[in-house]
Amino acid sequence: MSDKSVRVIDLITLAAEHLKSRGFEDARLEVERLLGGVLGLSRMELYLAFDRPVEEDELERFRALYRRRLAHEPIQHLLGETGFREVILKTDRRALIPRPETEFLVEIALEFLEKREHPRVADLGTGGGAIALSIAREAPGSKVVAVDVSDDALLLADRNARMLGLSEEVTFVSGNMLDALEDRGRFDAILSNPPYIRTGDLETLQPEVRDHEPKTALDGGPDGMDFLRNIISGAYRFLKPGGMLLLECGEGQGDVLKRFAEESGQYSTITIIRDLAGKDRFIRAIGHSD
Repeated sequence: MSDKSVRVIDLITLAAEHLKSRGFEDARLEVERLLGGVLGLSRMELYLAFDRPVEEDELERFRALYRRRLAHEPIQHLLGETGFREVILKTDRRALIPRPETEFLVEIALEFLEKREHPRVADLGTGGGAIALSIAREAPGSKVVAVDVSDDALLLADRNARMLGLSEEVTFVSGNMLDALEDRGRFDAILSNPPYIRTGDLETLQPEVRDHEPKTALDGGPDGMDFLRNIISGAYRFLKPGGMLLLECGEGQGDVLKRFAEESGQYSTITIIRDLAGKDRFIRAIGHSD
């Protein structure tokens, strides 16, 4: 890129072509988001400023972010935030970047919680708080206990809660999954997007994930189902009668987990729910009513 004065449209075009040549599929969108972040403009505002010259200090800040993106640092980390359903969340290396698939987990949970007055919800492995904060915001009268083994992740989640004005609705607890729920009563729903990647597959992940997101939020053990099985085997003790356990899982894990839940004898109805791509994505288990 030249040090001469450059217009917004020229910088976008040049950077997007270069990024695309390096194998980035959504090159133009990513460049627009990075430049918009530097200039403090939305994408629509950026389109209206195509002829605006980029100042030297702005160009330097863009270049710094652009180099980091070329090294496959996630764009959510570069921008410092990401959208999830109705909220904007701060994001960094302390927690897994929330995925669009997990938004569907929240949707399923909200449909169930509609029938419950002042529901109590637990979110196991909350990370940056995406599930817990969305439930607190979208389920009127709800109270959420959000658990994570990482104190760093909890600091990020607490920051998001304060930013969204949801600190009264969500209690953050340091601990290991279900162990942290001891002496905290029973819940209408227990939700989790736990680690479910097979240990042997971690090195095959995209560099954005492999090199920049916490492995503790990804590694599900040899077959990817260590945490999932542990939650299924013990969650019933913390559910109210007829309460729901809802877990996100990996492709090909649904049938195995369904059989495991059935064999436990602790749930009345167990269902595999597929995502929009037709892949196993969630397992839902309803506790006995008595």
